[in-house]
Amino acid sequence: MDDVRELFEKAKEKLMSMGVEDFFPLMRRFNTDDVKELCMSVGIYLGAIIFFVIVIFALGWIPVLGIIMKIISFIVITYATVGIFVNLLTYLKYN
Repeated sequence: MDDVRELFEKAKEKLMSMGVEDFFPLMRRFNTDDVKELCMSVGIYLGAIIFFVIVIFALGWIPVLGIIMKIISFIVITYATVGIFVNLLTYLKYN
């Protein structure tokens, strides 16, 4: 029981020490202070959203594969949407 508690404590410490750049690594690659690089990172996220919407329409009709693709697409689209808002809010915060 102590091992499980210790594992949870280590995971909690790791999550608490992580920054926004650890969750969204595009923020490390593209500087959000520059408008051009901000547009590039938002464009990558939008490209991911568009790609997975196309995947939903292309493979959504297949019974088992469609369900799996819808679940993966939902996760990726949600992540990309949050990433766009984080990039924009970071830009607005520092400029």
